[in-house]
Amino acid sequence: MQLMHNGLKDFLLIGNYTPQQKIGFLSLETPLPEWVKKSTQSLPSYSAGLQLRREYRHIAMGLRALNFKEEDILFVFEIYNQHLSVVLPLLALMAARGKRVFIGLHGNQQFAMSSQIKYWGLLYLKAYLKLFKNLKVLTFEIDDRVIPEKYRLPPSSTIVIPHPILSDCHPKLAPGERLAEDVPIKIGVVGAIRADKPIGKIIEKIQEYIVSSPHSCEFVIGTPFGQKPNYLERLKVTLLDTTEEEDYLNALKEIDIIVIHYDKERYYYRTSGVISDAASCGCYIVASDYPVIQHQVTWPVTIGSTFSDFEEIGTAIDKGIDHLRENGQDKHWLWRKERTAEAIAKTLFSESARS
Repeated sequence: MQLMHNGLKDFLLIGNYTPQQKIGFLSLETPLPEWVKKSTQSLPSYSAGLQLRREYRHIAMGLRALNFKEEDILFVFEIYNQHLSVVLPLLALMAARGKRVFIGLHGNQQFAMSSQIKYWGLLYLKAYLKLFKNLKVLTFEIDDRVIPEKYRLPPSSTIVIPHPILSDCHPKLAPGERLAEDVPIKIGVVGAIRADKPIGKIIEKIQEYIVSSPHSCEFVIGTPFGQKPNYLERLKVTLLDTTEEEDYLNALKEIDIIVIHYDKERYYYRTSGVISDAASCGCYIVASDYPVIQHQVTWPVTIGSTFSDFEEIGTAIDKGIDHLRENGQDKHWLWRKERTAEAIAKTLFSESARS
C-alpha cells in the first residue's frame, strides 16, 4: 500500500495484535486513471485541477471501502475536510453495517481555522460522528481540549493515539551505552533549505552556538541536493543528501541533536512526522514550543525540549548535550515503547471496546 506519509507505515502492523478481528486499510494514494490526469492537468487553474484529483481519490477510496466484506474494522489513513461530501456517506454505510471505521485526522482541525470550506467539512464530519456510533476519528498525541471549542470533535467519537514510530529504525546507542567523551556532538537540521523559510535563521543560530560553545560539536545539514542552495558549500558543515528516503533516514541516524522549527499556523495543534522519524533514530529533539509537539517530545519520557524564540535555541542545545552525556539514548528506547504498533493497538481497541 502506498501512503501519503511513510512515517505512518507502522499502522499497517496493528492487525498483528488483533488476531480475532480482520482490518482493512484504506489510503488516498491510488494511481489516477490517465483520463483524470489529463483532464485535470489541462485546466487553466492548477489549484482547481489538484482539488479535482483529490476529490476523485476520496470517492475512489470510499468505493473501495464497499469491497471489504469480511473485515470487522476499516482503518482510513487520511482525509481532507473539503472532500468529505461523497466519501463520508460511503464510510458511514460501512459503519451502519456493523463495521468499525477509524478515520485518521492529522491537522484537519487546525486547517479548518483558516479555511471556510475546510471548516464546513469539519462540521459535516461532526454531524456524521454524532449519527454513527461505529464511526470514530483518531487524533495524534493529545486530545483536542487544547483546540478552541468551535473546532473540537465529540469526545465519544474520538480516540487519542500516539504518532507511530518507525520500527525498523533504532537509536544507535544501546540502553546503558554512552557517547565517548572525545566524540563530537552532531547538531543538525534536515529538509529543503529555502531563503523564504526560517530554517536559514536556525542555521545561523547553530553556527553561532558551535563557535561559542565549550563543547566539541559538528554541524550536519541533511537536504535534497537537487534543491541545495549554493551558499551551503561555503559553510563549515557536513552536507548529506536526503533526496531518497533511505538517505533521509541515514542522515537522521548521523545526528545527535536535531533542531526543528514549524510555522505556527500549520503545526500549533498537530504532531510532526519528522520529529517522530528523528526520535525513532535516537535524535534529541529541539523544536517549536507548541502544545502537541511539546507532548510528542515529553511523553511518556522526555527526549527533547522546546523553544518559543530563536534566541533560546542555544540553551535548548545545552540541555540536549547534558541529556545525551548523562542518559545516552536510554529514554528514547522507553519513549518508543508507547508508540509501537502493539501499544497503539492496545489503546485503539481497548478504547473502542468501551464505547
